[in-house]
Amino acid sequence: MAKLPVPAAAAAPADPPVAAVDTAPRTYYSGPRIFPIVAAVVFAVSALLWWPVLAAPSIQVSDSSLLVGGLILIAAFLLGELFPLQIEVRRETWLVSGSELPMVIGLLVLPPWLVGVTHAAAGLLVFLFRRDKWRNVAVNLSFIVVETGTAAAVMLAIVRPDSTMPIQYLAVGAGVLAGALMSAFAVSLTYRLIGPSEPMVRFIARAILAGGTVVTFALVLFTVWRSGSAGWILCLLMAAVLGAIYRTYFVFLRQHADLAQMYAIGRQISAIGTSEGGWQEVLAQIREQMNAEVAVLHLQDDDGRHLTLGAGPDGPRPIADVGCEDPVIRAARANGAARASNDRIEDPAVLEALAARPAWDVMVVPLQAGDRERGYLEVRDRVTRWGRFRDDDEKVLQTLSGQIATALDNLRLLETLRHEAYHDAITGLLNRPGLTVRVQDVIAQQSGGAVLMVELNVLSQVNNALGHDRGERLLRAAGDRLRELTGPSRPVARIETDRFAVLLEAMPEVDMVTFGAQMLRVASAAYGLDGIEVDPQPSLGIALVTATATADILGDMAVEPGTMLQRAEMAMMAARTRQDSLQIYRPSMGEVYRRRFQLVTQFRQAIEQGRIVVHYQPKIGLADRQLIGVEALVRWMHPEFGLVSPAEFVEAIEATGSIDILLEHVLDTVLRQLAEWAAQGVRIAAAVNLSVRNLMAVGFPGKVNDALRKHGVDPALLTFEITESSVMEDPEHSLPVLNRLHALGVGLSVDDFGTGYSSLAYLRRLPIDEIKIDRSFVMSMGSDLGDLAIVRAIVDLGHSLGLRVVAEGVEEEAARDALRDMHCDQAQGYLISRPLPLDRFEAWLASRTVTIYDPDSSVHVLRMMS
Repeated sequence: MAKLPVPAAAAAPADPPVAAVDTAPRTYYSGPRIFPIVAAVVFAVSALLWWPVLAAPSIQVSDSSLLVGGLILIAAFLLGELFPLQIEVRRETWLVSGSELPMVIGLLVLPPWLVGVTHAAAGLLVFLFRRDKWRNVAVNLSFIVVETGTAAAVMLAIVRPDSTMPIQYLAVGAGVLAGALMSAFAVSLTYRLIGPSEPMVRFIARAILAGGTVVTFALVLFTVWRSGSAGWILCLLMAAVLGAIYRTYFVFLRQHADLAQMYAIGRQISAIGTSEGGWQEVLAQIREQMNAEVAVLHLQDDDGRHLTLGAGPDGPRPIADVGCEDPVIRAARANGAARASNDRIEDPAVLEALAARPAWDVMVVPLQAGDRERGYLEVRDRVTRWGRFRDDDEKVLQTLSGQIATALDNLRLLETLRHEAYHDAITGLLNRPGLTVRVQDVIAQQSGGAVLMVELNVLSQVNNALGHDRGERLLRAAGDRLRELTGPSRPVARIETDRFAVLLEAMPEVDMVTFGAQMLRVASAAYGLDGIEVDPQPSLGIALVTATATADILGDMAVEPGTMLQRAEMAMMAARTRQDSLQIYRPSMGEVYRRRFQLVTQFRQAIEQGRIVVHYQPKIGLADRQLIGVEALVRWMHPEFGLVSPAEFVEAIEATGSIDILLEHVLDTVLRQLAEWAAQGVRIAAAVNLSVRNLMAVGFPGKVNDALRKHGVDPALLTFEITESSVMEDPEHSLPVLNRLHALGVGLSVDDFGTGYSSLAYLRRLPIDEIKIDRSFVMSMGSDLGDLAIVRAIVDLGHSLGLRVVAEGVEEEAARDALRDMHCDQAQGYLISRPLPLDRFEAWLASRTVTIYDPDSSVHVLRMMS
């Protein structure tokens, strides 16, 4: 008979996957909710069926016959329920319980009520033995009662007291098939209520086919039994022969299928590469081999990278990574394998893990290769929906996982050999052969691109002066810089000595030149080697690989990869010869320096036209919300480039000496504004950023003193912000300048504290008044305990040295409150205000602050409203 499998009694998945056969959206219900309702309805239908059966006269047999017959029926029903026949049909497993056989015999020789009672009693014993939940017991028991009642009712509707034996056979056969039909209909309908299911017609047809086969066999056995005194012997022999045949068939068929599929999967695994599609095909075969609804393959390497693939009946299926802490995965790691079913597990964590997949029966084995774990292999829910994964399935899955783990080790060995052949031993980047292969691919695909080659022109000097070990450190540092700039998708190679090359994808020429300029900036920055600053003088050449090359530019498209590298090298050497940093392999320069040149040449004009302006960002005291001051931040609205980042144009003008003009302009603007605020009775301090070039300027402290006198501003209202790195670049020159500024009464602040490389000894020597905690620590201290500890340590350090502590990047109230609890002095960030132009800043003052008047002073205090 058809019954719901035990796992269906558990909660249905919150979001059931859509089956191939049921594409229309439907509402599904959980098992615990729907099973009691189904059981009540089916029991009610059963009562209507059994009422006329019990009222009709039944076969008269002795009490002893009733007792013996009842016991035999119970035993037969128990055997049919506990040991169903399994028939593998393609991707499905048909389970034939055999309960129709004792039902046929019972209806022929015993009263129908006894058949119903014994069938229900046997089912109840089986359910209790399996420790099913009461909802499962109720719904499955109702299916048994309605099946037996339908069979008895149909039989009594056909048979008459004077009916011949053939008519009785027909009545019993029709009744049992009708019962099987009724039970299959009820089960299929219940399936459709709790989740995606196969079509009802297919489900019922399978039940009728299986039931018809059993009914025919039962009638044949009964006929043989009644044929003579030796009939019962013939029946036993037939049953024994058929049982032996079935057993042999099942074992050999299953073993043959397993071996054939494992062999096919093994061949597929041995020939697989690193493509995701190949692993997806293997996973689909594993799913079919294990007769599972879903198969999952999770691969991971030693670097923490991982890939999760899934396969379902309809092909690849997206699978969410359940994570390494999943309880089923942990059990598989600990025991070599793990199985979990939601009706046999009481652990809430495991039940939650099953519901998250979603699945009711799961088997997992790790991919173990030696002492390393490569991931795990998982199968979910047998397609049959009747049985669970067995011990044999676990052994097969472990064998498959071993093959996969071995294949992964072989692939890793192959990748290691390939890596060594195509990569540089010092930097880990591609070498010349490796880049040659990549360029060959670009040429073959005619997709276009470019080779950028840069030379540091400093390796030989470093090797001669400092030794080859420091030379190798220089190469590794340069390679890391280039790799960080290009990202993981663009090949970077060390060609020879201190020459590096980058292969770019097809892009506009101006972008290639811009990227080349970025490479130069990255490569030309000073390298620190044990306290010694090494300043390279790099030159860069570009060779284009275009899909529409012409003879007068690049020649024919049959250019060799070696030729492309040669052209890039020629362009690089041309750049060095012309004392230019960059050359493209064409008699024309790119646009890379045009922007830089315009920024430099138009800088003075921008100041005169008022395009370089100052924005103000307020700083408040955390204890009393008093407005302490502002930070002056420079902005350039370029007519062609739009808003230009300060980092870009400051760097552009810094090398030309115009950085002093910028500071003079900013300082004049800020001091004039401070004087205006002071005249209004408002005391607001301002902080101005200093460049390392400003500290190097001759007579800088005197110029600051002249500017303060010019505007009549108290030196205590002016603070210069310096970075740790700018001071440490030349501390012997910077310290005297800072001491003179401090003697004027100007405040000094260490900006971005915690990101530089100064020692506490140097920090103690600096004549500073405050330190500003870098925004990177402040912004993440709410989610990173390490950053929280750093912020707390900086606050304590600053206070122990008698310094004010300012926190930058305060964007959340939680961060502000935490800083206040740490007794941090001041805060600055978007939570308070963004940097604002003067008019908007004064509007902010009017709307967000209140004035606190001191009758004994002409200076008023501004306090931020909460």
